[in-house]
Amino acid sequence: MKHILIAFLISFSFLSFTTFENLDSGKTISAEIIKQDCKNGQCQATAKSTGKQCKHCVSNAGDKFCYQHK
Repeated sequence: MKHILIAFLISFSFLSFTTFENLDSGKTISAEIIKQDCKNGQCQATAKSTGKQCKHCVSNAGDKFCYQHK
């Protein structure tokens, strides 16, 4: 029983390393898809916590911020 537990822990540790590699490649893909096709443009606000750009579209031509960031 002890050997099974040790084997399980060792195999789980190897799986966790492969998961971290996959997460890093996923971040690059999601960062490229941030920009949307907006009629009047995308909001220019940036989140303080994540540093990512707002995904909302602006209401009027010439606006720089969406309804939430005015």
